[in-house]
Amino acid sequence: MKNLFSLENPVMQFLSRVGEMMIANVLFLVCSLPIVTGGAALTALNRVMQNIAFGEDTGVVKPFFRAFRDNFRQATIGWLILLVFLAGMGGNLLLAVSYLTGNALLVCKWVIGALSVWILSVGCWYFQLLARYDNTVRQHLTNGAILAVVKLPRTLCLAALALLPALIAFVSMQVFFSTLVYWLVLGFGFAGFLSASLLIPVFRQ
Repeated sequence: MKNLFSLENPVMQFLSRVGEMMIANVLFLVCSLPIVTGGAALTALNRVMQNIAFGEDTGVVKPFFRAFRDNFRQATIGWLILLVFLAGMGGNLLLAVSYLTGNALLVCKWVIGALSVWILSVGCWYFQLLARYDNTVRQHLTNGAILAVVKLPRTLCLAALALLPALIAFVSMQVFFSTLVYWLVLGFGFAGFLSASLLIPVFRQ
């Protein structure tokens, strides 16, 4: 029985990791509520998930708020840039729907969709890089744009994980609401852990 509750037990280690993801998930949601702080909250979540993925057992709460504070300015700048570009894509889509029809509208939708995914992918890389490395906003954006192309398979996985809640809602609102508790309790933390795990070979280079 003693071995069952030992920290060396794989089951206890797994439960400990799940608990850390749940705590980080709640912190991320709470710190994202003002919307403008979403970038800093995402960076802090990425930092904690990177620590877990790399086996750097440094806790959750202190590393989260340290990363939130230290990266707040750059994270907020990147977050606002991302929102502006995505809002611009949304505006272009509304204009296309208003003035185009047929094949022209279809082509325009695909172009806007592809550009939106690429912008989101660069954003995913930006907040992952910001969580781990010290650099300027411009350099992080440049590196993110390069990595989004060079590491295309991983980029697509990062984008899919980032878009998963929206994709579920798009396919079925019923399924989305039935899984809402999962996202509120664990989902974003687990998605962040999967994203960090995908990038381990990249960061080790």
